[in-house]
Amino acid sequence: MRTIAFLSQKGGSGKTTLAVHTAVAAQEAKERVVVIDSDPQRSATTWSEARKGAAPVVVTVSALDLEKVLAAARHDRMTLAIVDTAPHTAPDAARVARLADLVVIPVRPSAFDIAAVGATVTMLTAVSARGCFVISAAPPRSPEIVDTRRILEDYGLPVYGGEITDRRAFARAVASGRAVTEFDAEGKAAAEIRSLWKWIKGRTK
Repeated sequence: MRTIAFLSQKGGSGKTTLAVHTAVAAQEAKERVVVIDSDPQRSATTWSEARKGAAPVVVTVSALDLEKVLAAARHDRMTLAIVDTAPHTAPDAARVARLADLVVIPVRPSAFDIAAVGATVTMLTAVSARGCFVISAAPPRSPEIVDTRRILEDYGLPVYGGEITDRRAFARAVASGRAVTEFDAEGKAAAEIRSLWKWIKGRTK
């Protein structure tokens, strides 16, 4: 079983959005997926409740119990665990990073998000964790995307070649307990998420 954590020291970076939509895209690609919600805000859990029992399974835990939950997921023959994490909790973030096969760092193309990147990269280096960047919630055709990508590349971690655009479809899908690949399967948001999942999967082989 592969474990992918969506992690950022900055709130509002799009962690949960990417976590739940990627989970559904992976499930549609025949993965057996569990989403582990370790964020006290419990946004992924709320999304799951709106799904009324539809897969993927979402488990609500503290970061302290993550290792036990991952062991249980392996026992249940899950092939993928996606962990949604809390921002601003350095000890918990390090604990999650140590257990993950890959840490995905969402970054909005904004000065505040970019400023928070250094602390996250330093933490990953300290625990010898593998990480990568994804530009998220990006305004369409924004010139800041190019600048953000250049700055992220300087950290030496892989940067996803596309970006996840700030589209209404994401909020509308989540509000109804769905993912964009279910809400509008042929839409641009769905295509972005499928492409992102394909790239992430390739980095965990």
